[in-house]
Amino acid sequence: MIAWWLRHDRRLSDNACWEFALKEAAKTGEELRVFFAWNRLHLDTGIGGIPRMSARRIEWTQKDLQTMRTELKKHGIALEETEGSALDWLRTNRPSALTYSFAVAHEERQDEAQLRPLVARIHGFWTHSILEPEAIPGGLSRLPEVFTPFRHKVERENLRFELPPLQVEPLPESPASTSQAFPFEPGEASALARLGAYLNNPEGAAAYKTRRNGLLGTEYSTKFSPWLASGALSPRRIWQACLNLEDSLGGSPEVEWIRVELLWREYFQWVAYRAGSRLFHKKGFREQAPRAGFNARAFQRWVEGQTGDDFVNAGMRELAETGYSSNRARQNLASYLIHDLGIDWRYGAAYFESQLLDYDPASNWANWAYLAGVGNDPRPVRRFNTVKQAQDYDANRAFRQAWLP
Repeated sequence: MIAWWLRHDRRLSDNACWEFALKEAAKTGEELRVFFAWNRLHLDTGIGGIPRMSARRIEWTQKDLQTMRTELKKHGIALEETEGSALDWLRTNRPSALTYSFAVAHEERQDEAQLRPLVARIHGFWTHSILEPEAIPGGLSRLPEVFTPFRHKVERENLRFELPPLQVEPLPESPASTSQAFPFEPGEASALARLGAYLNNPEGAAAYKTRRNGLLGTEYSTKFSPWLASGALSPRRIWQACLNLEDSLGGSPEVEWIRVELLWREYFQWVAYRAGSRLFHKKGFREQAPRAGFNARAFQRWVEGQTGDDFVNAGMRELAETGYSSNRARQNLASYLIHDLGIDWRYGAAYFESQLLDYDPASNWANWAYLAGVGNDPRPVRRFNTVKQAQDYDANRAFRQAWLP
């Protein structure tokens, strides 16, 4: 039996795991089985007793798996789910070969390290990142301490990817729309439809750099992140699609900035890989832990959007009600918890992990460490003046009025 351990690669196109599994099953004549392991994360809690997955994030994942189940059924394959770990499934089923997508975060890599005694043939692939470790300019061991040198090194590589074109049917917005925040469905079909629509919209990708700090609506942002997190959308496909659009426009700093943001995501993937468990420590990558504690009442007011700052309150209520938050909003929410309330950044990171539809261990925890001053920020303090931020990005109060009664 050939097994595909489905992780953060929940798509059939541009997926080396799926391609390998099909070829191996055809070559050997063995049955192909695909399984997803919840690893009990939907039942688990983290720091402060915060659930690892909120009810909304669990529902999003279940719907996403249902789309995969539907697509796999077209190939005569059932998608199996287990509440336990992948190791539990493998011990029970003992496949002759296993394929899966490599991960960068500590817990996930610990799981990978235990696979070898259970399966004779293991073939892992890097499907969740643009680069592979050996392709990082200068090598993973010499990853720059800050982002900008990494960006420039990668850009000098002039990366391009040969990907087959896809015929994508436009999809309607979700009937259970999450208002202005994220009115889309999980799954590869929705992801590809959004990619095509955003790149072809003159008010979308072609105006991204100018509009990226918006707070309301769908076109100020790509909205790709939830699909990137689940693997319904490949970062390489986004990268190449942006390059194709830039070529057709004769160059575009607006579209190019989407690729810059992809490089931020990429950078934090490899930061997380190198950091290991330190990514989740209070002092992060620094020798000195930040001066921060925990005030349960202040933290709960932040969670509920009941602070003394209406800009922060609006952002927290949007997050709680939709599972989504813009880049501009979430930076302010994190800064306020860390620097205004003086609360240990890990509690905020854990709450975001619970709530965000686009939760990705590397992006979430490395960004929080960055703002807390224990990550890869060259500045000693990165504090946002939330009052000024509200004036600059919500001068007409539309965002606050949308989320505050």
